[in-house]
Amino acid sequence: MSRDMRRGRTLKQAREPQSVGAGRAARSTPLASLALLTLLLLCVGLVTVARARTPMIDLDIAAERLAGPAFADGIYALERGPDGQPYRWTSGSAVVQLRGAASAAPVYLLTVRLRAENTAGPQPLSFLSDGRTLATTTPEPRFRTYRMLTPPAADGELRLNLRTKTFVAPGNPRALGVVLSDLRLRPMPAADWPGAAVVAGGLLALWVTLRLHGATTAQIIAAVALSGLGLAVAAALYRPAPLPFATIAAMFLVAALVIGVMPAHPQRASAQGGGDHPPAREGGRKGEHYLPRLGMIALALSVSFSGVIWPSWISDDAFISFRYAQNLVAGNGLVYNIGERVEGYTNFLWTIIAAGVLALGGDLVIWSYVGGVALGLAILLMTYAIAARLRGPAWGFVAALVVGTSQSLLLYTARGAGLETGLFTLLALAGSACYLFADRRPAMLATAGGILALAAMTRPEGVMVFGITLLADSRLILAEWGRGRPVSWRVYLRSTLHNLQWLASAFLLIFLPYYLWRLGYYGDLLPNTFYAKTGGGLRQVLRGLSYAGEFSLTLGGPLLLLICVPWVRGWRVTLASWRGYLLPLALVYTAYIVAVGGDHFRGERFFVPVLPWLALLMADGLAALIPARPGRVATITLALLLAAGGTAALARSALIDTTISGVDESVWIWRDIGWWMADNTSPDASLAALGAGAVAYYSQHPVIDLLGLTEKHIARITVSTMGEGTAGHEKRDPAYVLHDRRPTYIPRIWDDYFGGAAGLRDSYTLITITTRSGRELEMWQRLP
Repeated sequence: MSRDMRRGRTLKQAREPQSVGAGRAARSTPLASLALLTLLLLCVGLVTVARARTPMIDLDIAAERLAGPAFADGIYALERGPDGQPYRWTSGSAVVQLRGAASAAPVYLLTVRLRAENTAGPQPLSFLSDGRTLATTTPEPRFRTYRMLTPPAADGELRLNLRTKTFVAPGNPRALGVVLSDLRLRPMPAADWPGAAVVAGGLLALWVTLRLHGATTAQIIAAVALSGLGLAVAAALYRPAPLPFATIAAMFLVAALVIGVMPAHPQRASAQGGGDHPPAREGGRKGEHYLPRLGMIALALSVSFSGVIWPSWISDDAFISFRYAQNLVAGNGLVYNIGERVEGYTNFLWTIIAAGVLALGGDLVIWSYVGGVALGLAILLMTYAIAARLRGPAWGFVAALVVGTSQSLLLYTARGAGLETGLFTLLALAGSACYLFADRRPAMLATAGGILALAAMTRPEGVMVFGITLLADSRLILAEWGRGRPVSWRVYLRSTLHNLQWLASAFLLIFLPYYLWRLGYYGDLLPNTFYAKTGGGLRQVLRGLSYAGEFSLTLGGPLLLLICVPWVRGWRVTLASWRGYLLPLALVYTAYIVAVGGDHFRGERFFVPVLPWLALLMADGLAALIPARPGRVATITLALLLAAGGTAALARSALIDTTISGVDESVWIWRDIGWWMADNTSPDASLAALGAGAVAYYSQHPVIDLLGLTEKHIARITVSTMGEGTAGHEKRDPAYVLHDRRPTYIPRIWDDYFGGAAGLRDSYTLITITTRSGRELEMWQRLP
């Protein structure tokens, strides 16, 4: 071969660095394939072994508070005998409830250590599972251990019930059943073949996909090893959860595939975005930015399994939307109570999707968990993609780290909730990104308008996001004025009209018909929930400021000042860039949250849509402080600080987990009330409820919402102390409920609303009910 030919080949290889990596991978194919196959089999084996050994669930009778993830009812507070041994009395009907039990094991071994002290002599004790009797025995005065196998119910939940006759001991007014000293549930070992198949197929698909996209052998091994070993750890930590391991693993592996095929080289920000800083050096090998991809895989794993690592939950408010969807599918219209047109929801698109799931025979609770994980992953990946395009992959990972380690995001997406928060956040982020990179292209502007219309149909705040986007070009005029240059109003008007033509027309084409329909259907300019939650004036604003302050601490408080770095260095250039669009979005949205007084849910739900914009701006500010090519020590130090910050953000969950578990337990108690209504009352029997979601959805009976979210009269009353109490829980009218709405039943857990027993005794009588799960509850029943 001639020297010129050899030189030509060398120059060609230098111009095509991707081929070099691919060629190296091809030459080492036999050895690399063997190594990857061994790694894949190892990961699948570890997952299979880990899934066959689900940890025991111990209610820890000796602890001051019964341990999760199981819920218990009808078990009294901890006591100690003369010898110091801990024990707990049960009532006549003790209940143990384990959500998602079938996801962890097909059968459980129940172990109970108990004894009896009934003064009337030995009494039979029945062990029931989902209403079916497993065994009946007569306990003795000495402790004895009982063991029995019990499968979860058809809905995947384990509902155990210990039922016996009660007695009242001298000097003790409680109705006592038996004495417990131990109660455990052991998931019986079983191979999770679906999980193993998903892991094997997913890792193989990841291997092949990365190979086809030119990744080097080292990169493929790193990605497969991180994904596979991460899944093995997740399998070892897996406990009863709403979703099976195989389902969560499948969604994670899809996310890993997307991360693997994302463009390696970020494009420059468009003229619309105003990229004044080059996002990254063009050229170089495709693997140059692979470390951020591995970090993204780790983040995606954490997001996917967050409902297993930390308590999962579902909000009672989600069932209000589900109730509307239920009535729509049943042909009763988009209403809460049949015949009452009250817009007690603010998430039309989410409710319509729920109706579609119901129409197809789906389970809305399971669907909401699946959707939550998918939305959490989509928000994570979109944040990374936008930041990588603006600032490069490394800073894209930093922005994604802020989002993916935020418990606010996780609580309202991958950990459950069942609310529209994740969908709205994704649509708002996607719509703003389309505008950001539109570069005045009609198709992109129309796409942005259409997506923002869908966002506005998911949450009313979408209209605000659209309005800010529509006026975003005004920042260019301000920037020119700040430079002391003459402002070309003709150019500005031409640009604004161009945006109006495409952005606004697409938005109005979708949103306007919907808005005219809802105005005609419900007759109100705003949803009923707006009237129920607002009207507090300055006190409401002060509460909103406190709410905003709490959220700012979750992002490091003073670290938010990183956003200001580009503005300090040159506000005119910064204003004309993409930052001049995203920062007003975040600020105006924050001002709106403050004005409405925030929200009562833990985790600062209202700020979740703002989080990705803030993450992009914070990563950008940090990038402005770091040299383009920092030294190794600086890079390692920054990586350690980011890892510490992400860990601290995730650890914040410890402060709210108890509350979240309590909220979730309450929902299933209210479901029991709804089931009892469906099983034992006439179709026209009504119920008054402070938690108006699950009771309405599961009872399918008329429900009077005591807080006014779905009740027009209560929502519009004036409260003199509005803004001082809990957001959304301040408007009440007990006299109206008792004398005008006249509910048939009122759960005793909510009789404080009416002044306690004294306010109800004249018109109601107190009864005790036993629900499907065996839970005993007291209800006020209206007298004839």
